[in-house]
Amino acid sequence: MADYSKITQDWKCLQNGLPYKWVVDYASYNAYGNFELSSEDWEKRDYIVNFKGNSELTTENDHQQALSKAISDITALIKSCFGDAAQQFTFVCIPASTQANTARRFEQFSQQVCENTGMTNAYPLLTWNEEGEEYTLPTDALQGKDVLLFDDIIASGGSVCRFAEKLTTMGANVIAALALGKKL
Repeated sequence: MADYSKITQDWKCLQNGLPYKWVVDYASYNAYGNFELSSEDWEKRDYIVNFKGNSELTTENDHQQALSKAISDITALIKSCFGDAAQQFTFVCIPASTQANTARRFEQFSQQVCENTGMTNAYPLLTWNEEGEEYTLPTDALQGKDVLLFDDIIASGGSVCRFAEKLTTMGANVIAALALGKKL
């Protein structure tokens, strides 16, 4: 496993020391539950919401547009940061709460990002229980692999840290995490 710390040395780090980068800032509610956002801030929020593709919050057309933009943005970020070294990585999207949400957000996304960058796509390794509410990864699937994590949004970073720890205990070398948005 290679050392990529020189590439990520100027990145922000989560509480476990994992370096991370994101594409847009994600403005959140103020203490009173109100928004006081610029039109640009609303566009960034809509980008994340539409990428997530929750049917009650977005149209299929808006989801597809956000998905295409996310593929382009994350591909560009990976190429600009890691260049050809990314071809040595395994790309792992942190699963959403259900199989359906995970598939909607990450199946096509991870496939395209990996095709564009030469990374190995870990999405097909996920298996789900019958209800589609619990996933598993084969314990040896990522052993010895250099892993680049992805999540749609990083709030506190706790879920990213927990998932990174899970992969590390499976023998993966988690290089960094990327996200579309970072909650302000």
